[in-house]
Amino acid sequence: MANVNIIQLFAQAALEVNGKKLDGLTKDTVISKLGLDSVAVMELVSFFEEQLNIRMPDEDLAKVQTLGDLGDVVKRLVPAGTDVTI
Repeated sequence: MANVNIIQLFAQAALEVNGKKLDGLTKDTVISKLGLDSVAVMELVSFFEEQLNIRMPDEDLAKVQTLGDLGDVVKRLVPAGTDVTI
């Protein structure tokens, strides 16, 4: 069984793809308020897809506002037995 922590993975992704160290993230953190441009957001999505071996549909991504929302999308897409926490 794999364990995925959305906040830790998001912080790691932001650091790797955009060089931003993000602290104090919570499930209620609004992604659009983190100062990431649209290219960085696309790279973050790609990072999640590659790390978790999933494909996030655009219609799901359009509804994502917070890290909690992102966690909900990831929970639906990861293989059974994967423990997703936020």
